Amino acid sequence: MSHLYSRLFLRAVLLGFCLTVTPVMANQQAWQSPDYIVEAFYRIAFQSEYVQGEQGVRKWDGPIRYHVAHPINESQLHDDLVTYHVAHLETLTGIDFISTPTPQRANLTIMFTNHERFLDDARKQFNNADVSPLHDAVCAANFRINQHGAIHHAAVVIPVDLARSKGKLVACVVEELTQIMGLPNDDDRVFPSIFNDRTPQQLLTGLDGLLLRLLYLDEIEAGQDWQTAQTIIQPVVQQWASDGTIDNAHRSVKTGELYRLLGW
Repeated sequence: MSHLYSRLFLRAVLLGFCLTVTPVMANQQAWQSPDYIVEAFYRIAFQSEYVQGEQGVRKWDGPIRYHVAHPINESQLHDDLVTYHVAHLETLTGIDFISTPTPQRANLTIMFTNHERFLDDARKQFNNADVSPLHDAVCAANFRINQHGAIHHAAVVIPVDLARSKGKLVACVVEELTQIMGLPNDDDRVFPSIFNDRTPQQLLTGLDGLLLRLLYLDEIEAGQDWQTAQTIIQPVVQQWASDGTIDNAHRSVKTGELYRLLGW
């Protein structure tokens, strides 16, 4: 697939998703509360979808070398989706993303597979024999941390045929790549957010952008407990409330190429 055709096809795919994205103006007042943002950060960063109990801070402390594997067709489309979103994540977190064609050099593998191979590929990429929680999943991600809580390896597995049948190809790329940054939980009480499975968000919201920025504050370190992190982020969020950062979050997050393709 040529790069030009890929971009045109990607735009058509994205425009098809426009009808599923609902405005959130009526809900902005709730999520723009500093207390709401702090609570949302706790729920998404310090909890995990498949692990019980409070966790410590999990984040990358160095460059991410990523490899895209696509044993099925339309690889240029998938490459473009990844390229656009990792560039956005780089802007929000300050973490460098470096593409590598060599799987052995990567500390992040992004695999576009199909439904038939999904569980087997997830088992291999996640280095985990038990993938039973993924039987009803549309896509999946996993990361591993060292003894200090720093993420040192991650993988994303997306069965393209299944994701597209659910209208979630773009959402899978955005959500799973964002979650492996150290925001691993889904919570229906956090809205508007890609971390809420009951909302139709396909791209990062203003709230999501703030959560990423909080996680990658220099003062937030891998392994910190909630009590320590809370004392750091609360004054930051209060400052954001005063200087207009929260008010402008929904607009300022729309800097990625995916938003431009959607015409947002």
